[in-house]
Amino acid sequence: MKCEVEEIDACNRKLTIEIPLGDYKSQLNAYYQKLGREVKVPGFRPGKVPTSMLEKRFGPEVKQEVLTQMVSDSIAQGIQDNKLRAMGDPSVVEINAEEGTDITVTANVEVLPAIKINDYKDLEVSLKIPKITDEDVDKMVDAYRQQKSTTAQVTDRASQKDDLIKIDFECTVDGQPIAEGSAKDYVIQIGAKNLVEGFDEQVTDMKLDDERTFKLPMPKDHPNAEIAGKEVEFKVLLKGIQIKELPELNDEFAQTADPKKVYNNVEEMRQGIRDDLLAYERTQAKKASRKEMEEKLGEANPINIPEKLVKEQIAFMMNKEKQAPTGNPVDTAAEGAVTVDTITPEDEKKHREGAIKILQQELVIGQLSDDFNTEISEQDLNREMTTFAQMMGSNLKKLKKEWSESGALLRLHSRMRREKTLDELIDKVKVTEEMVDRSELEVNN
Repeated sequence: MKCEVEEIDACNRKLTIEIPLGDYKSQLNAYYQKLGREVKVPGFRPGKVPTSMLEKRFGPEVKQEVLTQMVSDSIAQGIQDNKLRAMGDPSVVEINAEEGTDITVTANVEVLPAIKINDYKDLEVSLKIPKITDEDVDKMVDAYRQQKSTTAQVTDRASQKDDLIKIDFECTVDGQPIAEGSAKDYVIQIGAKNLVEGFDEQVTDMKLDDERTFKLPMPKDHPNAEIAGKEVEFKVLLKGIQIKELPELNDEFAQTADPKKVYNNVEEMRQGIRDDLLAYERTQAKKASRKEMEEKLGEANPINIPEKLVKEQIAFMMNKEKQAPTGNPVDTAAEGAVTVDTITPEDEKKHREGAIKILQQELVIGQLSDDFNTEISEQDLNREMTTFAQMMGSNLKKLKKEWSESGALLRLHSRMRREKTLDELIDKVKVTEEMVDRSELEVNN
């Protein structure tokens, strides 16, 4: 088989394929042999039907089927041999199959052009990193002290803000008990708002063994429909008061504050905390810079995008718009979903520029992933999925199977590979760091 490729434009190729007559006849004979074993012809055993009789009865259908299959296979082989990245099915323009001659096939195929990334080392990315203040360090020091805190019983005063109190309580509505509306030895911290709004204030200034009855309105959107929007009566018995006792902030504390690091004194601990916070903020700033890098990469590497991809992206964007009000994914097979065939000229005018911009960025990043040989290991994928499984209260193995079947696992893998590529890229471009006040950063975001 011979295949010539002609470049029509950046995204379209014309294939001219020559299928030898001998190959066609060989496929034709093989088909007749197979057909002879399958059809029943009176007077002949299976496999013994003369080819001439099969040609007489089934000739036109057999020739058409063999030719169609050979044309399809030859085009696919031509695309593979010439390493064309075809977008969608090729369109057959012409088949010249005169009796007794080689077969000539002409087909057009839309392709993704080769992507050559321009030098990205001159790209400049700015990192806005919030300044680490003494207050930030103080909060971490306090967190360490909270971790090392102990509790002590209080018996000589009434309950107050920040106390840990142990209570029994019962809830009723109109004198009727509420299902699962009671508890014994329940511990809360006053001021932490563990329960309904107003509860902390009602249990403040209670002494040990005090009982208190009070009513509180429940929010209309309370998850328990039985009490949503109603007034609930609480009967509370105070059984215990505890306070947290924080360790003294001294060099001895600093030496044991962080189990992963050893500090000799408080000053050294505070500097170590400051360095860790700065490293964390720098990492977060790098992640935030991904969007800037995406845009600059797309601008620096304009690509001719196949029309098929552009139309598919426009349809995707329009379906996302439909999804936004409800938050529910759009079933692209459902009635009313936008498809490539239902895009109007107005739709295309509105979304075309944005679609091309997105595709250029994605294709460039995808090529960089290949250039960098960026890979996501099974361990990386499992670590990410474990987080999702814990959030969803699901089993990792079960969730992975479900996501594999739905295509979500492939999308997760693509997202992780994309992010890893951008993280690798930021170490290869020009980075300008600017220390800013956190308040300024929050306003800009």
